[in-house]
Amino acid sequence: MKGKRALAISIVIVLSALVFLVYTGLTDNMVYYYHVDEYLAKASLLGTEKVKVNGKVAEGSIEKEQLNYRFIIHGAENNRLHVVYHGVVPDTFKDKSDVVVEGTYDSDQQIFRATTLMAKCPTKYEPQQQSASQKKQAQYQTP
Repeated sequence: MKGKRALAISIVIVLSALVFLVYTGLTDNMVYYYHVDEYLAKASLLGTEKVKVNGKVAEGSIEKEQLNYRFIIHGAENNRLHVVYHGVVPDTFKDKSDVVVEGTYDSDQQIFRATTLMAKCPTKYEPQQQSASQKKQAQYQTP
């Protein structure tokens, strides 16, 4: 009887620990993803919550001083978010590129403080649509 009781208690402890680890792991890594237009509408409600924001880099807005970057991302032209970032940026980070920044919003200075910056690949890397003549030609080619 004591052996079964000890086994049941051990199983309950192990399961409780697993549930706790899964719960804390998920809540710590959950980050909301917004487009600039959505984020600006909710920024005051989100406070200093860590989020990811997607937008286009405004042309001529990138300022660089060593590894410190200041730039603006936008959705609709009037929805602009000022971003500061410290670190190495990807090669594809440039004017008019799509970026995703992760960080928090400083409402006092009205600046988004990014801890992560990801530049999306330009569409020139996506395959082009084949024309009808190219499809036809591909059908007649033999391997």
